[in-house]
Amino acid sequence: MRKYISLTITALVLAVSIVTGVCILAIPTAADDMTTFSATNALKHLETIAAEPHSVFDSEAHEKVRLYIKDALTEMGLDVEEHNWAAEETDFMGAINADGTLDKTKPIEYDIKNLWVEIPGKSQTGVLLMAHYDSRGHASRPGEVPGSYGAGDDGFGVVTLLEIARLFADSNANELETSIYLCFTDAEETGMYGALMEAQNNEIVKNNVNFVINVEARGVKGPAYMFESSKNNGKVIELYNKASLPMTYSVATAVYSVMTNFTDFTTMLEIGKAGINFSTLDNINYYHVPEDNLSNIDVNSIQHYGEQILPIINEYTSDAKYADMNYFDDTQDAVFFNILPGVLAVYSETTAVVLAIVAVVAFLLAVILLKVKGLLSIRKMLLALAIIFGTIVVSAVLGFGISYLTALIAGTTWNLTGLRAFNAGIPFAVAFVIVLAVELFYCFKKFKSVNVTVNHLTAGVLINLIFAVLTTFVLAGTSFMFLWTALLGAVVLIVRALTGNCVINHILCSVANAVAMLIFVPLLYSLFIAVTLGGLLALTLIFAFMLSVVLPTSFVQARLGTAD
Repeated sequence: MRKYISLTITALVLAVSIVTGVCILAIPTAADDMTTFSATNALKHLETIAAEPHSVFDSEAHEKVRLYIKDALTEMGLDVEEHNWAAEETDFMGAINADGTLDKTKPIEYDIKNLWVEIPGKSQTGVLLMAHYDSRGHASRPGEVPGSYGAGDDGFGVVTLLEIARLFADSNANELETSIYLCFTDAEETGMYGALMEAQNNEIVKNNVNFVINVEARGVKGPAYMFESSKNNGKVIELYNKASLPMTYSVATAVYSVMTNFTDFTTMLEIGKAGINFSTLDNINYYHVPEDNLSNIDVNSIQHYGEQILPIINEYTSDAKYADMNYFDDTQDAVFFNILPGVLAVYSETTAVVLAIVAVVAFLLAVILLKVKGLLSIRKMLLALAIIFGTIVVSAVLGFGISYLTALIAGTTWNLTGLRAFNAGIPFAVAFVIVLAVELFYCFKKFKSVNVTVNHLTAGVLINLIFAVLTTFVLAGTSFMFLWTALLGAVVLIVRALTGNCVINHILCSVANAVAMLIFVPLLYSLFIAVTLGGLLALTLIFAFMLSVVLPTSFVQARLGTAD
């Protein structure tokens, strides 16, 4: 009877935490309430902005969008400045070829025209919100087709800024502690030229802006992720955590910081500005193609931008401490990840080091206690470690093989972070099901006793611990993916060695598995839509790391109260 109770508890904990993990990815419904951020109202702007392709090469449509934005801001009672630079005043390169590609050996033939708005506060120090209003008019990567309507990229950003402007348009300098600046940039798609001109020539940007929020879109639906931040982001993330329904992982900001990707936000980082960068990520098949249009977007995604950004602006403009131009200076990055719907776990790099040390000590204590109790064989544990390592390698190879085969079937070029393939969720799911099925088969065949399972759990904790320590000192933002499974797995082992009390062991096993599911269910999906199917090698590898602790923990829990 106890066996079935333990099995039921184990299954129930996993099921509830998986469902809760999925709920972390949920986004708010578009609001109609005009007293707050309204995606429904933003959509009205988007219907005009994304009515036709409006790249810098579509001069009439491009100008029509620029004037629409200017008129919308003027109707709100805001003063709009035009920051214009004639083509011949710049040394920018990028003419359109007959085949729709960009020729970077020829100078641009269009003027750069930005729109600038200031909503003054008591201090001239302020936050700069940025979005680009040009759509993609050329192709440069496999799968791209000229003629995007720019509904997502970057219509989402433009209308988000228009809604923020509407909400603060009636503010006066006595109501806001700090100022708000909005910049609708031009020619982002051809080289971030509008943002570059502001960074080089705008004295307000240079001297009065201490925080930047850039609003981008690589997808047309799903959550709006805060996917990039400035370095030494401890205080930056502290402010971001004021967001409602935050959606971010420090693994994204850590990895993005060492990749060669560029947005308008890059120009601000280059002049030393602190800040954050937002984007939707789902679905890359609608990125830089004509299908980036109104018929394919999810208006709820716009609402998610607003739900995050508006509270940040409210906090920033209501506290005079942000008027200090050096407020966001810090010496450390933060480690952060979503742990519950609307809840962000945040701690410093120093804390990450302390936690890694605690995990190492806990693991060593667990090994000593298990050895003394006769529950651990070092030889068998090392054999299990070799098996787990082999499983991780095979999982990675399987992931690569499935992604490469998908590219061949789809007739597209395989790309590590930009593989376009419709119904990509199917090979993604197939890869994970195969990895899980093979590991479950092994577990059911080999985990005949708690002692055998404990040896495998110890090995799983060890390999996660090794990577937790390495990443803590090399790329701290990624360390949480290994640390928490290792630390909680070690605690499970310690408790198992100290007591056979079923209630205590159930609690620890349940907490360990629940935390793993709450971290990895939304994280793995988020990474999938971020790196696309091309990154399946890394995703299956991470999945195998997680399973090396979760599966033996589950088998230990399922057998609680039974004889070995």
